Amino acid sequence: MIKRGLPTRRVQSFSEVLNKVNEIVGRVKREGDLALMELTYELDKVKLESLILDEEVIEARSGLLPREVRSSIDLIWEQLTSFHELIKPPSLGGGNRNVEYGILWRPLDRVGIYVPGGKRSYPSTLMMAGIPAVIAGVGEIYVATPVKGDLDPATAYISKKLKVKRIYPVGGAQAIAALAYGTETVQRVDKIVGPGNVYVQAAKFIVSGDVGIDGIEGPTELVVIADETADPKSVALDLMAQGEHGNSSLLVLISNSDEVLEKVSGLLQGDNEFYLVKANTLDEAVEMANGIAPEHLSLYTSRARELLPKVRNAGAVTLGKTPPALIDYSAGPDHILPTNGWARFRGGVTVYDFLKAISYVNAVDADKELAESARTLAEYEGFSIHGRSIGVRYE
Repeated sequence: MIKRGLPTRRVQSFSEVLNKVNEIVGRVKREGDLALMELTYELDKVKLESLILDEEVIEARSGLLPREVRSSIDLIWEQLTSFHELIKPPSLGGGNRNVEYGILWRPLDRVGIYVPGGKRSYPSTLMMAGIPAVIAGVGEIYVATPVKGDLDPATAYISKKLKVKRIYPVGGAQAIAALAYGTETVQRVDKIVGPGNVYVQAAKFIVSGDVGIDGIEGPTELVVIADETADPKSVALDLMAQGEHGNSSLLVLISNSDEVLEKVSGLLQGDNEFYLVKANTLDEAVEMANGIAPEHLSLYTSRARELLPKVRNAGAVTLGKTPPALIDYSAGPDHILPTNGWARFRGGVTVYDFLKAISYVNAVDADKELAESARTLAEYEGFSIHGRSIGVRYE
């Protein structure tokens, strides 16, 4: 369906599922493994023999991966690694007024990666979440993914490369609860990363007070800004490609060219809603996109480099003819990106999601004027013992 004009922001709502997900989370907290086994049968119609896929299973399934897929994963692995190694922050130190200070970057101890499953498998998501975790130096990586039948060979192969500790063949809200709180079998983690359906995202929202999460992801979003130099067929394919994620995907084309809008309109197919918007200028188009704060932004124009500095809100940006779908698989940046307007205040998953900054100070010989300023401000706020604690050392 073609719509003219800018879409209204559609924020994913948990209201309809929140009570049910709360019940699931509570049940897993109370009953542990038993709840996981029963819920997997009740909700997914899968009767689990075990809650762990061991190294023998992972090795066997990995061996079934076709050679060309294995080679593709290895090549993509190198590309994603190069990106995340590039942006990994160094520990830094310095000083002023005889105070030595700095930042130590330390990896998380345990991370849980949720990989959606069911009708399809998404091994690319495991790479996108796992590689920055490995580069950050995370000690233990655990994977939860629904398995109907046998474990996907690509997921098994990537798990081997990541040195995943365990794979739990459990999906949905129950998997998120298990990773957040632990069970007799499932290891409790420090942070949960990965996309999923509304039940998964609602569960991440509920447990976020007790465990770190990457964000609330979904549905997919793409805004394409195209000028008269853009190929209408490629633009249409880019929009329809992101539409493969589901009918709730937000798909927008903004152009200063009536001809491009009309040609793309005639090429779009499928059940998705496509929004076509006329802008007077490309600068105006970028401002419209900043207002949407989309997950994916494509600058399909001859001025892409010039427009890039004007982009303030976007999860990931592709320039010129670069297809947004390349980021979904092999370009380098992560495809776990902010949606629902979250690009206004955060970016996609990187090594930073698996690191914590610890600041340190050595002020044994601190400037007395600096110490006195601290004491004065502490007393102004009514914390007199703070002031005395500072003052007694620098008198």
